[in-house]
Amino acid sequence: MKESFSEMRSETYSPEYISRLRWSIVILFAVIAIVLLGFFIDAVTHTSTDTASDMIFFLLFLISGSLAGWLAYQMTRNQDEKISCLLINHEGILFLNRKEKVLSEIKYQDLVKSKDPYIKDIYSESQNPGKYSNFRKNLYVHEKDETGKSQKKLINLDVIPLKNRYDLIGHFLKGVHTFRPDLKIDPEVYKDFYLDEKTLRYAPDNLKNDMKVKIITIAVIILVILAFRYFF
Repeated sequence: MKESFSEMRSETYSPEYISRLRWSIVILFAVIAIVLLGFFIDAVTHTSTDTASDMIFFLLFLISGSLAGWLAYQMTRNQDEKISCLLINHEGILFLNRKEKVLSEIKYQDLVKSKDPYIKDIYSESQNPGKYSNFRKNLYVHEKDETGKSQKKLINLDVIPLKNRYDLIGHFLKGVHTFRPDLKIDPEVYKDFYLDEKTLRYAPDNLKNDMKVKIITIAVIILVILAFRYFF
């Protein structure tokens, strides 16, 4: 069985492209911080300005400068501690660094059934459920903790920029079908991640149709709000 289950690796963007993009963001926040510092110094030197405005400039400077510093630290810290690749095989999902060392993993054998009869063993939901939910869904499973009890766990594939996010999810679910047929998958999972329910492969047409529906829905909501404000 293990030999017949193929591996699938994550496909990401060029490291050089990602690096340039990230450093561009760092530089942008640094420039904003310098400009805000200039505004703050200028405001302080003019006693006619409001103290509250001075503090706002200083607070925004601290936020921008802190973001620039934190992003720069994340860019330069030990690369061996950072995830650079995802691998899905007969064991489960492996999170690897650039030297192919496993930093963390989610194994099929560690997955357990949900203790809530109203929640499937594997399901999808927004990361912020309720009125603050968004269109983007995440995959959740139940896994054994240190004490052996079942706990909800997010399958976070967004640790690196991915080109094949839905393919990876489909391959993981194929592994669940193969190695853990005792687990129940919520049918909504296939819909939320645009997968063909029979082949478990990513179906781009499903994504296109879903995006059309969401765009039309958002447009209708905006029109209703504008009409309500105009006429009432």
